[in-house]
Amino acid sequence: METKIIGTVMPVLELNMQPGDKVFAESGQLSWMSMAIQMMTSTSAGGQQGGLFSAIGRMAAGGTLFMTEYTAGGGPGLLAFAAKLPGQVLPMEIAPGHGYLVHRHGFMCATPGVQFSIGFQQRLGAGVFGGTGFRMQRLQGQGQAWVELHGEVVTYDLQPGNTLRGAPGPRGDV
Repeated sequence: METKIIGTVMPVLELNMQPGDKVFAESGQLSWMSMAIQMMTSTSAGGQQGGLFSAIGRMAAGGTLFMTEYTAGGGPGLLAFAAKLPGQVLPMEIAPGHGYLVHRHGFMCATPGVQFSIGFQQRLGAGVFGGTGFRMQRLQGQGQAWVELHGEVVTYDLQPGNTLRGAPGPRGDV
């Protein structure tokens, strides 16, 4: 599968898929696709575990009850997901023991093997005053995921033991 992020202010994630390639996303995330792409919608699409209770947890995190799995069928296919707000689309490599918490509505799509569930902000001050609340989206497992981050993304390479604190709310969600 070849991926390309097109655009700057309102980016689009394009996936050029080969036969047998699969990704999953929440229902309603799709922007466009070619005829070679097949869709299957269920609470466990993309290999999601936990059944109905896990799906209800995803809803509480800002997701949807159903997930849709997209598969390139008889030939190569094109699949696209567009950002909903100005910002950036970032690819994330998900590895066992190294998951991520993402703001509500930040998850775009992932390869099978990535588990998408509810996560919680554990600090009271960050949950109440941080602008994102306590409920977040957790990505864990193993595979590739793409997330939508609103606004400009600035990356810092911190040395071991260093931390960077940001202002809570829309000026500095960290």
